[in-house]
Amino acid sequence: MKDIRKGKAAFIYTSGVSEFNFSPEHPFKPLRVEKVYKMCKERGLLSDSSVALIKVDEGREEDLAIFHTADYINILKRADSGEAVDVDMLYHGIGTMENPVFSGLYQFCLLSVAATLKAVEMVTGGFESAFNPCGGFHHAHSDRAGGFCYVNDAVIAIKRLKKLGRRVAYVDIDAHHCDGVQDAFYDDPEVLIVSIHESGRTLFPWGGFENEIGKGKGKGFNINIPMEPDTDDEVFTLLFNNIVMDSVKRFDPDVIVGQFGTDTSATDPLTHLKMTNNAYIESIQLMHKNFPNIVALGGGGYNMKDVTNGWTLLWAELAGLEAGGGYGGAIGGVLMGDSSIQGSDLRDMRSYVSGPAKEKLVLSAEKLISYYEENIQSFL
Repeated sequence: MKDIRKGKAAFIYTSGVSEFNFSPEHPFKPLRVEKVYKMCKERGLLSDSSVALIKVDEGREEDLAIFHTADYINILKRADSGEAVDVDMLYHGIGTMENPVFSGLYQFCLLSVAATLKAVEMVTGGFESAFNPCGGFHHAHSDRAGGFCYVNDAVIAIKRLKKLGRRVAYVDIDAHHCDGVQDAFYDDPEVLIVSIHESGRTLFPWGGFENEIGKGKGKGFNINIPMEPDTDDEVFTLLFNNIVMDSVKRFDPDVIVGQFGTDTSATDPLTHLKMTNNAYIESIQLMHKNFPNIVALGGGGYNMKDVTNGWTLLWAELAGLEAGGGYGGAIGGVLMGDSSIQGSDLRDMRSYVSGPAKEKLVLSAEKLISYYEENIQSFL
């Protein structure tokens, strides 16, 4: 039997979550966990001797209490039947079109948190990295749901790591700002929060501006990088290298908790960026090279193909395995009809904004970098 006490990477699999359904019209589909698992399995990315597949089938209420209030946990329990919505539920953000009541809601919350804590356990127990695709619910607050998120597994993971004596940086590359995580650690200098996202001027949750840098002793340890609509790979990479990587290197964490939503893609139906999954995976590769210990969480992503391809690339990177080379536009690749090149369908065609629009995006990015260097860098 393989020794699961140590290894390269652990894939945390919650098979039961695919049975849950927020609503037929809701953009968040738990089924994506199953699709990512199947693609990774089909490509042989879960059978290498250096990786472990860890199944999580149940969770514990006490783990929710690491961050969430007792009253809110009771509300989640009441909503588990998927039936009547009452005033108390609505007050706590549950029962809306955004965060509907559905059958098994509480069980879904328990599973997602349990899987993230299992990822923490694997990383602190000897594995280099771990990935929970059923995680990254960064909008939930201690007593309120928001943005398709009922419980905040990212906050719970950070709190558990802190309790274990680890120095933690949270890096969020989802297109939406991590308001729930930011609020939980806004005055805490022991946790670095870095979020690169579409500007709150054009996207939920309508915040996460560059001047939100923390307060009290936590001032300077909360970093927001709000990108303009139509931001492409080159502009994202400019910001990632000069702000995200610079700040994390200065902070020098033991562990990174990463929220790796794929909704930065140009084909995502809810966001307004023009990125491909090339910048997505290349930024993760750079971060992983410098900081091998990563608790990787899923997150946003509402185009199923983007999610499946992006997270398969993510898992292959964490596991140190080859998912396939090239990208969809390569001569001889899938665009030309040769699907025999393994993995050629995972990478998007590279695409860039150009002309005056690109100049405007670069200027905006340079202003964000200058703001970081002048107002935040000295705190780290």
